[in-house]
Amino acid sequence: MSKIEEKKVVFVIAESNFHDQEFLIPKRILESAGIRVFIAGTTNILSIGQYGLRVKPEIILPNLNPINFNAIVLVGGTGSKELWNNKLLHRKLFDFNKSKKLICAICSAVGILAHAKLLVGIKTAAYASDKEIIKELGANIGSNDIEIDNRIITASGPEAAVEFANIIVQKLKRS
Repeated sequence: MSKIEEKKVVFVIAESNFHDQEFLIPKRILESAGIRVFIAGTTNILSIGQYGLRVKPEIILPNLNPINFNAIVLVGGTGSKELWNNKLLHRKLFDFNKSKKLICAICSAVGILAHAKLLVGIKTAAYASDKEIIKELGANIGSNDIEIDNRIITASGPEAAVEFANIIVQKLKRS
């Protein structure tokens, strides 16, 4: 069994309007558990959160390789809807899935997984205003703020960020 310190997770954020707390809370919890967190985006220019947090992605999507990571976390916020139909990100998610890596999304970022067709038949949590479209795309909407279906972890929004991050840490410790 590998040490938690050797685990690496990549967070994917939108270029603008990612949710600051859905980024900061899980990042801090994972890092405090000894997990290395990397940030990916569509570009390497400074990304600005809904509440002003500024983050510079270290990796651009074309260079994102699942072989380098144990998990991917899609950060929500209104800007994540700009990534719902990003075909390159969808291909990267397929690669993570094929490699049997942990795939995690919170709030509106769950829509990225739904549009990539990775939630068909999967029990899913989602942001309230996104539930109907995610259901139409084949997901089974659960009643909890966090749903775990095999290697896919979804969360409803910022109120679930602490538990979401703790579950990711637990899953990584067991892998």
